[in-house]
Amino acid sequence: MNGIVITWPQLLYISLVLILFYAAELLLFLRKSSQRKSRSPSEHRDLLEQQEQIIELRREVETLKVRLAALHAQQAPLAALSLEMTQLEDDTPYSQAIRLAQQGADAEKVSATCGISRGEADLIVALYRSGTPH
Repeated sequence: MNGIVITWPQLLYISLVLILFYAAELLLFLRKSSQRKSRSPSEHRDLLEQQEQIIELRREVETLKVRLAALHAQQAPLAALSLEMTQLEDDTPYSQAIRLAQQGADAEKVSATCGISRGEADLIVALYRSGTPH
């Protein structure tokens, strides 16, 4: 049996080396963490100012959200009114004549219903007739 034989003194030396290695690692870690924590007063002041700016920006964003919601609430009735105005503007005698022609009405009926001349009604029926001529 040719195995590796480790004596008690050798085991103690190995343990001592490992303990020293971990102690050195611990010292390096503590040194780095203390460097991070030991910021100068100006750096600390800058961090506080940045945090205050962030808080102020968040307040401004919330205010803008409220204003935007109010504008949308005001704009909805205006959009409906605009749509109604467009529909009223589209309700001219000529738009009525076009709708009648598309529904298949003849020129005489279009002229009588919309109050336009027979020539205009003939032209609208010719242009906007749906399907085949009557």
